[in-house]
Amino acid sequence: MLRGLLALAIPALLVACAGQPGPPSLTSHEQARAWQAHQARVAGLGAWALSGRISVSTEEDSWSGKLRWRQDGERFQIAFDAPMGMGAARLRSDDAGVLMEDANGRQYVAADAESLLHRFIGMRLPVAGLRHWVTGLPQPHLSSQLEYDGAGRLARIRQAGWDIRYRGYRHVRNVDLPKKIFIENERLNVRLVIDRWDVQA
Repeated sequence: MLRGLLALAIPALLVACAGQPGPPSLTSHEQARAWQAHQARVAGLGAWALSGRISVSTEEDSWSGKLRWRQDGERFQIAFDAPMGMGAARLRSDDAGVLMEDANGRQYVAADAESLLHRFIGMRLPVAGLRHWVTGLPQPHLSSQLEYDGAGRLARIRQAGWDIRYRGYRHVRNVDLPKKIFIENERLNVRLVIDRWDVQA
């Protein structure tokens, strides 16, 4: 008797579950409005900081380590732990350019962070773009192709030869910020997992 009831109940349950509607999808107009609202919230942030993990690979080499990044207007401080056996590297920008300090306290200066990192790890990390991509925005003043998720946030950016994909967001002080980002071009793959965000409204 019990077996017979189960045989009848299971198909009915499956039909009921299949018949339940999923989350409503946004119309193109609603999606555009949601993206504009989200973009304004992110762009309105003051100083922000993140901590997480980064891995970078090419066909010839790879490295991974911890990452801490603080951005305040045009100025930044970036710390990498254990990239390519260097132990640690810290970068900070000022009016004169970008300064990098290695684990032994030696300091180096260049006009931009990409040049310094290429010199020491042999890879051109797109720091100028990353500053914006990590917050879920495209780099301004460059053409881009954008794809959105169901909440009007970026799911994908194609920009300046880079393909940036977002895998989840975290709600922080009334704004959604990325949790995981995959970034690649023809030569480089970057995986970034953000464990913590600190933002200044």
